[in-house]
Amino acid sequence: MIWNTKLQMARYTRIILCTLFFFTGTISWALPITISGTVYSEHNNAPVEFGTVVITEARFKSRIQENGSYTAAVETPGIYTIIISSPGLKTIQEKISIAKSLKRDFRMSLPIVKTRTVRIRAEREIQKLGRNTLSVEELKETPATLGDALNALASLPGVVRPGGFFGPLIIRGAGDKANRYFIDDIPVPNPQHFGGLQSIISNDLMREVDLYSSAFPAQFGGAVGAIIDIQTIDEVKEFGGVVDTSLISSNFLLKSVWGKNRDGAVSVSNATTEKNPSEENPTTQKNPSGKGYWITSGRIGYLSLFVPPIYKLITGKTIDRLPQYYDYQLKGKFFLDEKGHHAFSLLAFGSYDTLKFVRDLSDEEKAEYKSKGGDPILASFNLSNDISAHSQGLYYDYIPSSKFSNRTILFNSFTYSYFYASFPDTSSFGPVDLKVYPNILGLKDKTKWEWAPYATLRTALEYNFFYFKSVGQTQQQVSSPSGGMPDYGNNTLFVSVPVNFSEGNHVVSAYAENTFKFGGLKFVPGLRSEFLSRNSTGILDPRALLSYELESQTTFSVAGGEYQSFPQTNTFYFNQVFNYQPQVVVADYIKPERAIHKTVGIEQRLAAFIFKVEGFHNDFDRLLEAQNNGAAIGRYFSNNGALRAQGVEVMLRKEREDKDLDFSGWLSYTYTRSERKQNGEWRTFEFEQPHALKLVAAVKWGAHKLGAQFQLFSGYPYTEIISSVCTPGFNNCVDPANVRYSPIYSSRSYGARFEPSHRLDLRYTHKSVYSWGYFSWYIEVINIYNQQAANQQEWNYNKPYSSDNPKVTIPDGVITIIPYFGLEWRF
Repeated sequence: MIWNTKLQMARYTRIILCTLFFFTGTISWALPITISGTVYSEHNNAPVEFGTVVITEARFKSRIQENGSYTAAVETPGIYTIIISSPGLKTIQEKISIAKSLKRDFRMSLPIVKTRTVRIRAEREIQKLGRNTLSVEELKETPATLGDALNALASLPGVVRPGGFFGPLIIRGAGDKANRYFIDDIPVPNPQHFGGLQSIISNDLMREVDLYSSAFPAQFGGAVGAIIDIQTIDEVKEFGGVVDTSLISSNFLLKSVWGKNRDGAVSVSNATTEKNPSEENPTTQKNPSGKGYWITSGRIGYLSLFVPPIYKLITGKTIDRLPQYYDYQLKGKFFLDEKGHHAFSLLAFGSYDTLKFVRDLSDEEKAEYKSKGGDPILASFNLSNDISAHSQGLYYDYIPSSKFSNRTILFNSFTYSYFYASFPDTSSFGPVDLKVYPNILGLKDKTKWEWAPYATLRTALEYNFFYFKSVGQTQQQVSSPSGGMPDYGNNTLFVSVPVNFSEGNHVVSAYAENTFKFGGLKFVPGLRSEFLSRNSTGILDPRALLSYELESQTTFSVAGGEYQSFPQTNTFYFNQVFNYQPQVVVADYIKPERAIHKTVGIEQRLAAFIFKVEGFHNDFDRLLEAQNNGAAIGRYFSNNGALRAQGVEVMLRKEREDKDLDFSGWLSYTYTRSERKQNGEWRTFEFEQPHALKLVAAVKWGAHKLGAQFQLFSGYPYTEIISSVCTPGFNNCVDPANVRYSPIYSSRSYGARFEPSHRLDLRYTHKSVYSWGYFSWYIEVINIYNQQAANQQEWNYNKPYSSDNPKVTIPDGVITIIPYFGLEWRF
């Protein structure tokens, strides 16, 4: 171009200058917004030397420098997802609001600290409906659990523990004998020491605990109520361990890998190969180092060491009975090839519990005991109970690809129980001296096959041999009272029964379950079949789940099916001390107990929050009942029992996040109605709890963590005492030294209800991180404001029925406020 005039030159000069100014201003305004800082390892507080930082929305990726520093950039303000990963450390993924350039440091945790593990789990892609899954860290850090993971299940919606802090779990209005417990596919009759003190395996050996409240999938059998499925850890990267000591027990865990020495032979080694957890594939076996791993752990209880002086300090009274217990666990895995396609595993665990309770009051003590209205029959007695359980499982895993896997399991679960009881001659209750030996031997083969991109088939075939042996003498209740507790002074109520029993049952079972996924739609039809050889009875249980997840992470689900169980193989029935319970094993006239579960729910996820509502309606029939005059007709049981339970559960949960300041926990409300049909009449179920509000919350800041649990719940029902009679047979109720009045209960069983109760528990935990691991300590106070619930109908045996006898009172000798503490070293 040729410039003809100065005017044109000036005009173009102005255009060029304006254009330059515009672009310069635009470039200046478009300078990126940065986020920078340092990434530290929580393991040793040192900067992370290698890793990556990714901001997904900005499609930005950069490396962490050797001094731990990083810098990332975005073009515009907004909410972004930042992902930080480093080999051997847990990946951080967090939503961050970036309005201007800022500095932010991150702390990455070791997988061991958060109990992140990888294992062969073909079943982990499981239903959300009717299931609550919590990591062991979440469970054992819940206040009022005595540091035990299984105790924390009582803080979940729909779970009731009638004994308060201890006792069996009542789930969605069904009895505890309807539930089943499994540890890595091994059935466990006694999952906790003495029914609820602590679990029989170490917290740190557990990976996760799944609670299926109802409508559980076809892979589980033998239950008509609920399933508690415990999975153990299945990966060890290096030598490590845990030592945990508390007020009532101490436990340890050690683990390491099997490596190779210079000659190529297998040996114990601490060598480790680091992997980025974000790259792990849960459908394949991991062989991170060497040829496998080994784990050993155990616990010993010592309640008699600290509990009696604390009990006396709080109540001013002495305690005369406490259980003693211990347990052990061994686990090992050996890979047969370098790619990890073949592996053998061994799991063995066992426990021992003993309790002795002897009361032999002097004449002065008996007089004082009787003056307070105590039952003179219970002024002296001798009780003892020993329980020993041992289980073993041998596993062979074959996983040639991520689309196919097979596991074969050979397991054995053996229990020995001894119960002894003697009472004075004035009692109608004769001596009990009984040894019980239930044993379960099983062989199971499970297969998972992803036969199409949208379909995965799971099948299994299983054989179980149930062997039951019982020797000694027990007591049979020959007549049932109108309600309430049996009268041990009534000499017509019990008769002594000799026991010499040894029998077995064979059961073959199979299931098939196919998961179909088309976008957000998921359909899981399943079928379970079982066959009992004793009476050639077969059952066929169809089950199904249908759910649809929207892009907004809203999931609608419905599930249900038929659930049947053979009473002849129910160890909870056989292992009863009284009545003709061993006869249930050979009762070929009994039909399978049955339940129909129907569950519907909706779940909404929003970042770290989960809101879910579930409704359930479960009908139980053909439940086992004691047959009146069973000895005369040769049939001690019937299938005349029934139960119906329905309700609604609402839960809001905030999941834990890897932040310096983090809040987590859950709030739930459960409404339940449960009725039991017994002796032909419908009545309120004895453990019905219509309303239950539970709050579990924790705040973590740095090395500190404060947790709280609050529960507000309805009182349990009870049968009212409406009259009394002078105990027949040996009391005339005239001579003051020979007075005993027996209560008469209402024919309206469980027609009254105790008052609602509430409780607040607090727990503080402090964690210090060192180069070798960490040390933490905690202190908790259960029922911190000393709420005392009047949940006992107390009868005075010295007086007849009147306006002040009986009384609804606070149980005598119960510790209403419990301090507790514990220490943990993890390396």
